Amino acid sequence: MIEKLTAVLADVDGTLTPKGTGLMPRTVAALERLHEEGVLFGTASGRPLDHRSLDKAREWGLSFEFDLAIGMNGGDIWDKDHEGVEHAMLLPADAIAEILEFMWPLDCDCIVYRDAYDLVYAKREDRKLHESMGRNHSHIEFVSPEKMAEVDTGKVEIQYEPELDEEIMAVVNAHPSDKWDSVRTFPGTVEFVRPGLNKSVGLRRYAERNGIPVSEILAIGDMDNDTAMIEAAGWGVCMANGCEASKAVADAVTEYGVEEDGFGRYFEDHWFNR
Repeated sequence: MIEKLTAVLADVDGTLTPKGTGLMPRTVAALERLHEEGVLFGTASGRPLDHRSLDKAREWGLSFEFDLAIGMNGGDIWDKDHEGVEHAMLLPADAIAEILEFMWPLDCDCIVYRDAYDLVYAKREDRKLHESMGRNHSHIEFVSPEKMAEVDTGKVEIQYEPELDEEIMAVVNAHPSDKWDSVRTFPGTVEFVRPGLNKSVGLRRYAERNGIPVSEILAIGDMDNDTAMIEAAGWGVCMANGCEASKAVADAVTEYGVEEDGFGRYFEDHWFNR
């Protein structure tokens, strides 16, 4: 286990919470205790950063605000000591157009974020997008691929029913390019980002601009887009429900999954009782 813990950086869906739900009791207790002990805490997700992401602490009933947040798989970064959200490593418009050309004909939704959740471009409204709209109160416009590819953006998000995974991923894998990387972020979701962009980029940027050694940061996640962050952190943890790639690079794997309050149980057993 890490010797000095200055900050904890956690993925959201599948790590802190089952997707679309709140925190479980032991996770709430663990986060409150970490805060009381002076440990900085923030989230690292694929979501764009705006007030919706930053207000999650209040939404979850925590007594404190986040100290930091990383979004867009490492491209967005915010912390309480610096004003505004910093955006980096946007996906160029020409790459977006190429991606949409081969993804658009498939049975999937194609999504880009023009202004976080305040302006989202999408191909169609399906079940997954409808649920997202309800959770995030986002403003959606249904547009053509040409409109979607007008400007650079943080990512192209592809959503589909999980049973179509083999079909969708076969097309994704058939189109490698030095213009983009692709990564699964949740069952039924794959995202295209600028090459080299991942959550470890955001972790290192946050550590550098705040003078915190990476060796004093614990990162915890579950999916492929958490793998680089887990590997880069001073102590990397993968959830029991996580993917094999993240488990392979983690310093530890939790004994319990997200549905069993695994985040809170891990800190109870391996940090507070160390």
